[in-house]
Amino acid sequence: MQPILASLLEPLGYKNYLFFMRFSLTPIIIFSATIIFGLSGTANAATFSINISNDTFKIGDQFNADIKINSEDVGVNAAQATIKFSPAVLEVASIDKTGSVFNFWIQDPKFANDDGEITFIGGASSGLIGKSLQVIRVVFRAKGLGQSDLIFIDGAVTASDGSGTNVLSAMNKSTVNITSTAANSDTEIQTIERTPIISDTSPSKPNVKVLLYPDGTKWYNVSSKFSASWQLPSDISAVATALNRDPAFDPNESGGIFDNETFSALSDGVWYLHVRFYNNIGWSATNHYRLAIDTVPPSPFEIKFSDSQPSDNPTPAISYQVNDQLSGIDYYYIKIDNNELITTNAKSFTLPQQKPGKHIVKVGAQDKAGNKVENTAEFEILPIEPPKIISVTTNVFSGEGELTISGTSLAKASILLEVKDQKNNLVYSFKTNSDEGGKWAVKIDSPLKNGNYYIEATAQDDRGASSLAIRSEEIRARPKPIIQIGAFQLGASGAALFLLLTLLIGFGGGIWFYRKRQQKLALRVELTISEITKIFKIITQDAEALYKFSKAAVAINNEYALQKLREDIAKMELYLKKGVEKIKK
Repeated sequence: MQPILASLLEPLGYKNYLFFMRFSLTPIIIFSATIIFGLSGTANAATFSINISNDTFKIGDQFNADIKINSEDVGVNAAQATIKFSPAVLEVASIDKTGSVFNFWIQDPKFANDDGEITFIGGASSGLIGKSLQVIRVVFRAKGLGQSDLIFIDGAVTASDGSGTNVLSAMNKSTVNITSTAANSDTEIQTIERTPIISDTSPSKPNVKVLLYPDGTKWYNVSSKFSASWQLPSDISAVATALNRDPAFDPNESGGIFDNETFSALSDGVWYLHVRFYNNIGWSATNHYRLAIDTVPPSPFEIKFSDSQPSDNPTPAISYQVNDQLSGIDYYYIKIDNNELITTNAKSFTLPQQKPGKHIVKVGAQDKAGNKVENTAEFEILPIEPPKIISVTTNVFSGEGELTISGTSLAKASILLEVKDQKNNLVYSFKTNSDEGGKWAVKIDSPLKNGNYYIEATAQDDRGASSLAIRSEEIRARPKPIIQIGAFQLGASGAALFLLLTLLIGFGGGIWFYRKRQQKLALRVELTISEITKIFKIITQDAEALYKFSKAAVAINNEYALQKLREDIAKMELYLKKGVEKIKK
């Protein structure tokens, strides 16, 4: 596709060739497909229209049809269209592109009367904005009776957005009637039949109102059929009007009594609608209503840089020589990348401080009628030497400061430090300066929340020129430990978990030891009971022997039995004490 366009554009000159090549491959395909196949884009902005002075003519009359674009405040730089008309009713006498906003043509405007068809493909080296952008003027000749539509059967208007977006949203048609007797008139008047009253004074100057051009002190960029009106006092017997470029003309030929008049579209320039009243005393003073029309945008221009490109100057100056032959330049506007518009009245401008990298600057000029011309230029800001980070605290306690960072850079440079989280959100920013040896260091006392962070460091010299940002090692912010045993540290959550585990282990171990102790205790109690049972059996035997001896009245035997009983009781007491002590263990 590109070689085909190159061959089409080669006769137009290298600059215009580069202009179309600047669209890039994809937009060129879109633009070319629109041209060849009549495809229509989805963006809505620009409108094609066909303006004619009247809608009725007689055979043999010639009339102009102006093909215009209303860009709807969107910059456009190319257009193509095919217009159909009835070859039995109309024929094209000529096509005039003298006043066109396009300064080069891929396909010159041409016509085929046998087919009733007009085609063109034109472009501009700058973006154009206006409500009545003139494309071409077609001079028609009425050749046959009947009606003919002037209608677009396909078209495209591309935006000057670097992508060749088709912004055409509507194509308005016009209709002409050709009769054998109709006269070609530039005005429409409806007279009023009435009998005026007698007045004692001359009429006052008319108060003229024009809806399309409401302020006679301003410029307008609309050229279309328009109506003027005025309040008609009851004593007025005649109204005289005239439309010309003479600011002091006094009309004296009346067309009757009427309170409004419709006029054909005006060509660019300053016109004056002269209106005056007449009564039985005489003529009033004339209202010379000014009509200032300018539908042509300012001339194309280039953006020039004070520094050669690329440059390490962060605030380059630009200049732009823009001319407007009619209404004059009202103001300039400048847009850098996607930043806000800057307005100025100067023909040169020093850009605000820019970061390193490539940028796009758009400069526009608006004339006093509201027409605009735009151009864009790419520029590149080179970075200065970046700083170096020598050391940084990589582990800090959350909620506390004590974050230190140090490094080297250019001597006496300003160092911007930005603390960012893992989502690249800015948390804190700090500034410091390097000394004459290029050394710098910062202690950051601002606390950090739990998480991982890093620091970006950027150097800036006394001109404001910046370096690319460098990134530090990862910084971990953790809770301060509550439990610390040597290198072993536990924060609040870790300490709580550790305590919980300790309690669980202690509680579980206690239950286990308790159960084991209960088992051992039960066994000891069982053995003690068995031994006590045996001792009680011995004591019982001793008691029975003592009772038996007491019946026999043998003192020696009684003494022996009593002594044995005492010994057995002492043994039982000792055993019981030992048994209880074992149970306690």
